[in-house]
Amino acid sequence: MLKAIQIIAITLAGTVLIGTFALIFAESRWIDPNPSSPREYFLHGSTGTELMPLAVFQVLPTLFPEQFQPAGNTAGDFIDQFGFVRGAPDAKYGLPYGVNVSRYRPKSGAPSPIPFVGFNCAVCHSANFERVGQPRGTVVLGMANPRLDLVAFGDAIRRSLLDENRLTVPTIAATYKSLNHKSLSFTERLTIRYWLRGARAALKADLPMRGSPFSGSKLRDSSLMPSGPGRNQPMMETVRFLIHETPDPNGGASKIPCLYQQQRRQRAQFDGSVGDPLTRNSLAALGVGASVYNLRVPGILGTMQQSYIFVKTLDGPRYADLNGTDAHGPDQARVQRGHDAYMQYCSSCHGWPEEQNWTSGSRQGQVIPASEVGTDSARVSFRYYADMGTFVDAFFPPGHPLKPPVGDIHALPEAERGFITEPLEAAFTRAPYLHNGSVPTLAELINLKPRRAVFYRGRSEFDPDGVGIVVTEQPDVDHYFRYDTSVYGNSNRGHNYPWPYQGTGWNADTLTDLLEYLKTL
Repeated sequence: MLKAIQIIAITLAGTVLIGTFALIFAESRWIDPNPSSPREYFLHGSTGTELMPLAVFQVLPTLFPEQFQPAGNTAGDFIDQFGFVRGAPDAKYGLPYGVNVSRYRPKSGAPSPIPFVGFNCAVCHSANFERVGQPRGTVVLGMANPRLDLVAFGDAIRRSLLDENRLTVPTIAATYKSLNHKSLSFTERLTIRYWLRGARAALKADLPMRGSPFSGSKLRDSSLMPSGPGRNQPMMETVRFLIHETPDPNGGASKIPCLYQQQRRQRAQFDGSVGDPLTRNSLAALGVGASVYNLRVPGILGTMQQSYIFVKTLDGPRYADLNGTDAHGPDQARVQRGHDAYMQYCSSCHGWPEEQNWTSGSRQGQVIPASEVGTDSARVSFRYYADMGTFVDAFFPPGHPLKPPVGDIHALPEAERGFITEPLEAAFTRAPYLHNGSVPTLAELINLKPRRAVFYRGRSEFDPDGVGIVVTEQPDVDHYFRYDTSVYGNSNRGHNYPWPYQGTGWNADTLTDLLEYLKTL
């Protein structure tokens, strides 16, 4: 009997050992090879924001058309309706730019036996530059996507996942089979089952802090979803994952920034509160679902590092590259006069280009107090602003590769808080303007034209006359988001350089010249 027990124990131990080695070998084959260049990391690398199994992502729009086509099926698929950029290069599965596929498990970064989808840098910082009448447009890497409604898309996903009657392993499997003409494997079904259980538990635990997600047509209601296209709510989201609380006031919405020539930026963020660009990138990833744990994983950490290398020297497009030499091209006589106006009124804060370099102005890289620049101060006056450095430092444990350097995140005294001055490469692609996206065109920003108090956004076709994006006075399927500048955080006031509209010194000819010059930056 004793001998039999020993044999059984040895056999079981051997089986466990063999199984362990088999699992280790299998896991080594689950991880995809790292991208081959900084550009490929930017386009395809994982930032640790894995959302769900690829198979689930593929069936959600079919199972929940009311969430992923809130404007109805005649307005296009979820890529069109939420403003993603279609046709990522070398991307499988027909996914848009920035929706990457990886073999990392959510939050932990451990190897996964099935592929997961997540968001990387390219989802926000790749855009389709689209002219009126030219819907195909040109994809520009590093340009902020003014159409992307990522916050609303997140609510559509959360609402779908919380539906325990319609989203089950059997309905996922049946829909997947009807779409792909093949069945989910046992491993896929098992992984989806455990993922769905954990994801739902996490969402339910967040409901007291976030509230129930909106759905259907409410995803396009600006009174309920106040960020809208091309914007997010970074300060509120940062506080949420740092201390699990929703601040009130919350800092309002900020537009997604362009990422050209990041080596010229002395500080990151619109308010200059972050110095290290990797800290900024990690905070962005955490806000979309990464964790302090998976940001340590070499492949994910590599994406954070290599993506910055890509944008560090990334040039913005030139006006002629995207617009040709049509009637809206810069008038060279006006350009020269506009250059003189720029050097007199704008260069001290934004510097100026000289051949391949950018010369810094005397105030470039400085934080100009909100009281001086006059722009909306919600971002720098929200609850906990003064504590952010302490919160971030405590969040990252000692020795973490992305822990910010000592003193890297700081809050200026209240009277000095404001917005940092930066170079204006490819200024014509940066619309809508100001940190909150409250000004649709450069013509309005420099006060050549009056600024609109209420307008509708969504599809962001280029406006060659005003130099910015086309907006409408009334809503339609393409322009659904009501931007009201009287709403908290949405003000379009301030930045009255060179002059307030029709104020003392105002000169329409000089401003027209300046607008022509700004096209050339």
